[in-house]
Amino acid sequence: MNKFMDFVEQKLAPPLERIGNERHINAIKDGMIAVIPLTIIGSFFVLIPNFPVEAWMNWIEPYAPWFNAVSAITMDIVGLVAAGTVAYFFAKTYHDVNVNSLTAAVISMSAFMLGTLTAEYTIDTSLFGTKGLFTAIVIALISTTIVHFFYKKNLVIHFPDNVPPLVSESFMSLVPALAVILIVWLLRVILGFDINATLMKIFEPAVVALNTLPGMMLFMFIRALLWCVGIHGGAVLAIADPIFLVMLGDNIAAAAAGQTLPYITASGFMNFIFIGGGGATLPLVFLMMRSKDKGFRSLGKLCLAPGIFQINEPVVFGVPLVMNPLMMIPYVLVTEVLTITTYGLMYFNIIARPFVNVPWTMPPVLTQYFMTGGDIRAAIWGVISIFIAGAIYYPFFKVMEKQRLSGEEARIEGEVE
Repeated sequence: MNKFMDFVEQKLAPPLERIGNERHINAIKDGMIAVIPLTIIGSFFVLIPNFPVEAWMNWIEPYAPWFNAVSAITMDIVGLVAAGTVAYFFAKTYHDVNVNSLTAAVISMSAFMLGTLTAEYTIDTSLFGTKGLFTAIVIALISTTIVHFFYKKNLVIHFPDNVPPLVSESFMSLVPALAVILIVWLLRVILGFDINATLMKIFEPAVVALNTLPGMMLFMFIRALLWCVGIHGGAVLAIADPIFLVMLGDNIAAAAAGQTLPYITASGFMNFIFIGGGGATLPLVFLMMRSKDKGFRSLGKLCLAPGIFQINEPVVFGVPLVMNPLMMIPYVLVTEVLTITTYGLMYFNIIARPFVNVPWTMPPVLTQYFMTGGDIRAAIWGVISIFIAGAIYYPFFKVMEKQRLSGEEARIEGEVE
């Protein structure tokens, strides 16, 4: 076990941590976080007319367009907004020259809309949502890189110092903005290159892989391992967040159309695994609260409130679970077990698939209920998951508790002597 921990810490973790700290990935992560409120609001407005109670759905059917209107200006513009937010945060990563973040965002959004033109040169608004998300991210990164190049090479228009800064900055962005627009115009209009279709083909293998059980098991395994050595697994693997969001967008569209949801591992699936946070540590908190060890009891009480709201850093670093070979086993095992069982239940349509993006701090069971559109079976599975996770943690926790108690007894005997 020690050799395996050394391998994870010394060989696996460092390159993955460098990937997680890479500025392109950080810009994507921050840009996607900025659009989360839109996805949450849009999801709930889709849920209202589609809440799975027949009497309710029949009554509200005439008013469904009212609620779908909100979805149209939230979920259906996620791609357009991401084109701006990703560019905004990416511009902030340049420190050699001052690239105006707002200017970069505006240029990126304009280039994105140009890139979504149809063969008849009309804007394809269907790509403004999650369908165009990959295109939005790529254009945001490339357009901002071009803008930075022009600023760095001083290929911009300069005005005298007595000109108001706002006016001067506006004209400084003119040449780089023209360069970005011309490049996208040449590709999409003159050459007829379908940017979005090409990028969807490129990212399709990743989407397919992460919607399979083996792919998701590997993804969750790496994420759990990173946490075991003290690295934020979610931050390192944030590059996959847009993929899960694209899946969620397709699930939302299918739910609104009354069709079968196509994706199991859409954004929200991991909430079934994170019972009280990564590694399903809420049951461990319950075990600590009833521990024979006074220190564990005190820590459990302190961790209860954060754990209920899916915040488990106090547990991870307080027990600790980080760099703890003994507790690494149940931490990874419970992640894999809940991934397999939840995937299987959704695959066989025993519980519903996620199509509502809920706040990540929503307590377990409620999370499962609302993200599946009010599926009581999913809520019941949430309760069962707590007991499964508790059963996995129990024997390992008892060993750790015994070690703590033995150490305390030895310390007391030493003081008496």
